[in-house]
Amino acid sequence: MPNGGSDCCGTCWFNRSNGGKRGSINFNHTIPSFCEIRDLAIPDPFYTYCANHPHHRPNRDAIPIGSVYVGDADGVRTFWQPSPDTEEVRQHLLDIVRSPKEHTDGYPFFSSSPLEKAIRQLVDFNDPRVVDALEDLAQRNEVKEVRSDILDLIKTVRQELDL
Repeated sequence: MPNGGSDCCGTCWFNRSNGGKRGSINFNHTIPSFCEIRDLAIPDPFYTYCANHPHHRPNRDAIPIGSVYVGDADGVRTFWQPSPDTEEVRQHLLDIVRSPKEHTDGYPFFSSSPLEKAIRQLVDFNDPRVVDALEDLAQRNEVKEVRSDILDLIKTVRQELDL
């Protein structure tokens, strides 16, 4: 079955067509594709993608992270749907920023880290709490080798948020 990558909705456990299991072997063509965690109909599941796919979040992260993208046969992915914006989603993103080491599992191909996605999404939401979360992270001993990078990132985020 041709598809736009192994990290598509057609292989995701959150797609109703897969009955809660991962992999295209579980895809049931008689059940319309629907993202259970985003409450979103998926017209073309083998060319639709998000950061919650099992390849990116193998620990089954059921709180939406980032936007949804569609792709083409050339592997080009473009924005399709924004992330849901709820306090639960924002708190989860803030947790990822505060504890990125706990969220490092994943599939790096065609993807950025959960930390990068969380920061980007919080900036897109214009949520200033991302600065506090990054400042908390910068104070931790385990990040001392990259502290200056985090401090630079805080400056960039402040500028993007006009703080």
